[in-house]
Amino acid sequence: MRCNVCGSQSLAIIKSKGKNSKELLLECEECGNIFRETIDIGKPRDCRVVVSEFEKSHKSFIKLYPDEILKTGDVIEVDGREAEITSLENKKGGRVPKSPVEDINTIWASYLDTPARVGISVDYGGRILSEKVEVNRDFEFVIGDVIKMGNIIFSINSLKTMERKMRRGFARASVTKRVYGRPVDDKKFNHDLSSRVLR
Repeated sequence: MRCNVCGSQSLAIIKSKGKNSKELLLECEECGNIFRETIDIGKPRDCRVVVSEFEKSHKSFIKLYPDEILKTGDVIEVDGREAEITSLENKKGGRVPKSPVEDINTIWASYLDTPARVGISVDYGGRILSEKVEVNRDFEFVIGDVIKMGNIIFSINSLKTMERKMRRGFARASVTKRVYGRPVDDKKFNHDLSSRVLR
């Protein structure tokens, strides 16, 4: 869209109304001209969503407009429940953090009303202790933090999220698949997850 006076594309939306076609009241940021424009945004289309719930996942479809922009972290409604977008797969098969709906092949999400279930692997020099913990979805696993889990105290040295392996930084539990650590003698710890271990 361009200003009908000076031709600038630098426009601010003052008002927007309508569903299938939107009537916009626009102001040109260059010359200050105010004018109306109607755009056809098309019909909503079915978008495939894969929702993870613990070890299981199921496919569903939601209706979205092609020009909508989605990003990881956005909350959508799937089958009457709120779900957080954890990843977007575009039509080329790549994972992207943000995309218009028309370029999305699959939306990956997890329900907000369930805790996150995360695998923990502690390496005892080749012998691996493997557990699962259930934590709040926004709990942050920070590389370098010391965690107590029953009689085990370990330091996090890497994380595997839905999109990559990490050796620095942190990740929220909602996107963390596995936490890797090594035992430490330290008696001080950042978090006690003893009561969170699944038996």
